Amino acid sequence: MAFIDKKDPVVINIKLTSKGRELLSAGNLSFDYYALGDSEIDYNFIAETGLVPFDSTILRPADKNPNIISFIPRNLSGDPYNIISNAPTAYQVINSIEPIGFFTSSGTSFITDSNHVKQPDAMVDMSTVNGGTTLTLLKAPTYGTSGEEPAIGDLVLVKWACAQSTTGHTINVSYPTPYLIYKIEGIISGSLSSGSVAVRVDRQLPNFTGVALSSYAGALIYYNFINYSGSSIFNMSSTEYLDESVLSFLENSQCPTIVFPFWNMTIIFTEEIAGVTPDKLKFSQFDSRTYGGFVSYIQNQAPVYKKLGVIHYTNSSPANVYGEGFYLKTTILDVPTIMWHKLTGSTTLGARFVPTGDLKILTGATTSLNTPYYDLADLQGNVVGKVFPELKIFVIEDQELLFAMSYKSNRSWTLPEFYAGTSVLPDCPPMTPVIMWKPISIANPNVSLVSREYCHSTTGGWIAITNPSETITLVGVCNTGYRVCVCNSGASPAGISIGTYNTSDNTTISVCAPVVVSPSTTGGICITNFNNANDYYFTGTAS
Repeated sequence: MAFIDKKDPVVINIKLTSKGRELLSAGNLSFDYYALGDSEIDYNFIAETGLVPFDSTILRPADKNPNIISFIPRNLSGDPYNIISNAPTAYQVINSIEPIGFFTSSGTSFITDSNHVKQPDAMVDMSTVNGGTTLTLLKAPTYGTSGEEPAIGDLVLVKWACAQSTTGHTINVSYPTPYLIYKIEGIISGSLSSGSVAVRVDRQLPNFTGVALSSYAGALIYYNFINYSGSSIFNMSSTEYLDESVLSFLENSQCPTIVFPFWNMTIIFTEEIAGVTPDKLKFSQFDSRTYGGFVSYIQNQAPVYKKLGVIHYTNSSPANVYGEGFYLKTTILDVPTIMWHKLTGSTTLGARFVPTGDLKILTGATTSLNTPYYDLADLQGNVVGKVFPELKIFVIEDQELLFAMSYKSNRSWTLPEFYAGTSVLPDCPPMTPVIMWKPISIANPNVSLVSREYCHSTTGGWIAITNPSETITLVGVCNTGYRVCVCNSGASPAGISIGTYNTSDNTTISVCAPVVVSPSTTGGICITNFNNANDYYFTGTAS
């Protein structure tokens, strides 16, 4: 402690010990006695620097920092030790952090340790799913990761299956199936450890009655609230600034610095949720009700959206993992179980959202909030929300995406935007008919089929029908033709006829005059340039 005795003001410069900083952080620091001494003075300073003691007006305190910045003169002439610069020194501290969330960094697998999931090894027999609210969970082949049983209030993630099973802990991005979450409202019978447990969930299940499904849907059971107790796996080091102990107080108190392995998303509702039955919770009963004012605030008192999704830090512990905020546009938000309709490639599961564009300042109907943000967009540039680097939050504004991310939703996919307009639409062109060329029937045993051919204006030219019994069907053609050639090996003449007939009621549209084929000769019949507004087919007879 150094003491400068002046009448007005009295300035005391105190350097606290580790115990003193601990008491200060707890608000219990007080002073009952004080004593003066020189135990902190480094008298070796004289020998180290070669100074003449009589020219020095102060002795340097012992400190880990040898670069003293002071206005104290070095000697009687007034030469300073070091000059304090009035210009502040600014620098950036950039810290990297491992991906945090419920999925592996590649987004292809679930993380299944106890800090992320309660029971990852359940499954559903798809052949038994016939609606209602009773869901039977079976022990999956991977059972053994956890021995936990489902309980009332837990959440069940079901990876609904169809043509193939979705058991295990992987995510097949090329097999887009619904990933839906249900809340357990009751335990009906059984236990997972014994093979199966029947639970009652909070809303209707799909009904696959009449659909022959032999696959199994994977299921994971999560706690209904963040119940993280900590693990050495996540006791990562805090961000290093000038000195870690400056911020974390690791040496001064028992302040926990556990890094939570996930973020939270809160959907803040300011109106009732469409489709929720009256016996369920009202939006005013949700835990998020206390954040209702944030919806108005973040839109600067002119809310366009009545509900927002806010993805934020757990922050139950001052681990300082992310330092002072997101660095520019380096943040990445991966949602592997969402089917996002704006994603290129309609058969891909999962979406990635990143900050895009220039840094903006939040403005609105009243006055600027002076809060910087980036637009949050998918990889195609479609904006879905905002990233606030200083607030350390994502805000999801796209209402389709928001509901697909809600566990209360009955779908994990979004729908393409509808098209509407007031301009006059052009008249639809008339539909061209569906044409079929059917085999002709031959009643005379002496007559054999030599060839069948058809034509239409789309391709031009005659096309052979190589299979005598084949029926050719084309949609949207016109100006068609059909010709048949037969051989008459008998002693009497034979007749060939071709006609067109309506496919809906088999009535005759047009019939060509029969062509006579002389004995021991080959002959044919042809109908061309035929067009009709209705669907029709060609056929014929030989007798």
